[in-house]
Amino acid sequence: MTTTNSSAATASKNPLHIPSPFRADEPDMTPEQKEQQYVHDVYQVIAPHFSATRYKPWPVVEEFLKDMPAGFVGADIGCGNGKYIGVNPKLFVVGSDRSSNLIDICGERGHEAMVCDGLALPYRPEFFDFAISIAVIHHFISPERRVAAIEEMLRVVRVGGRILIFVWALEQTGKRDFDKNVQDVFVPWAMPKKAEPRRDRTRNTAQEGRRRDRVNATSRSGEASLSGSMDQLSIQDGQPSTLSTSNISAPVSMQPALSMSSSSPSSSASAAALAAAEPVSVSASSSLTNADALLTTQESRAENMGQTTAAPVFNRYYHLFHKGELEELVTRTKRAKIVQTGYDRDNWWCIVEKTSHK
Repeated sequence: MTTTNSSAATASKNPLHIPSPFRADEPDMTPEQKEQQYVHDVYQVIAPHFSATRYKPWPVVEEFLKDMPAGFVGADIGCGNGKYIGVNPKLFVVGSDRSSNLIDICGERGHEAMVCDGLALPYRPEFFDFAISIAVIHHFISPERRVAAIEEMLRVVRVGGRILIFVWALEQTGKRDFDKNVQDVFVPWAMPKKAEPRRDRTRNTAQEGRRRDRVNATSRSGEASLSGSMDQLSIQDGQPSTLSTSNISAPVSMQPALSMSSSSPSSSASAAALAAAEPVSVSASSSLTNADALLTTQESRAENMGQTTAAPVFNRYYHLFHKGELEELVTRTKRAKIVQTGYDRDNWWCIVEKTSHK
């Protein structure tokens, strides 16, 4: 009976939201390039929506911060939208993240935060009293880079200082279906649909006829003035206007869900990704031309099915930690001891204390 219920639950889920295995042997790509394409570029695009879903502090993190003595200076490494920076106003916390769009959100909230690489933090050695790294290290491609990220945090924290680290768990039993034999996965992020639902075309024909009669009766009285207005829009100084009927005839529900600013370093890649019906990863090789083609195909499918354009879905790389794996990485640094460990909200976490300078 349990197997039947589990199968039914899996079948009922949107296939675009189910994680898929990550190919670690991607040809001609360095670890840095993989992280850029499958992590950094994606978060640049989804930053506003991602931020809107990140507003409530997790209890373990909140307790860790509120237990710190007043006046302590800390680093939130991979701070996202900065939701933890102001949890304890008696502390001074500096945030950092690879996503400039998320850092902009931190700035709008009045937080001190900067764009930087988690493997090359721009801080003096042993400057901070503590640090936090919440759901960040699992985005690094290799074990060596995960260890390096922990070592870099230890470098900037003083001896005796503590670091709280959270990573996604392989053993989680929440809303996602993870194969317990696969640790490196793509986890989809579904953007919200902006389009309004299309009108039901199966409505009663008699009702439809009466509606048309009312619309026609109303529109005939203003037909001449509307025609004159369109003539003015179409002809300017004896020359055809740049206004095209193709620009005004498409229903709003079929327009792209998100418009990216040209100032964004990945705007063309973002536009291409947003137009795709399948889960996508943002690539610098994408173009607006490809986006237009994908959008046209998607609109055609939606029209045939009587549906609106599907919400874009982006794939993010995650390494899922098995029980004890995070502690093993900390031990490999030979610079810290494990103070406390636990499992919370489908994450493994641990508090480590720096024990030596090197």
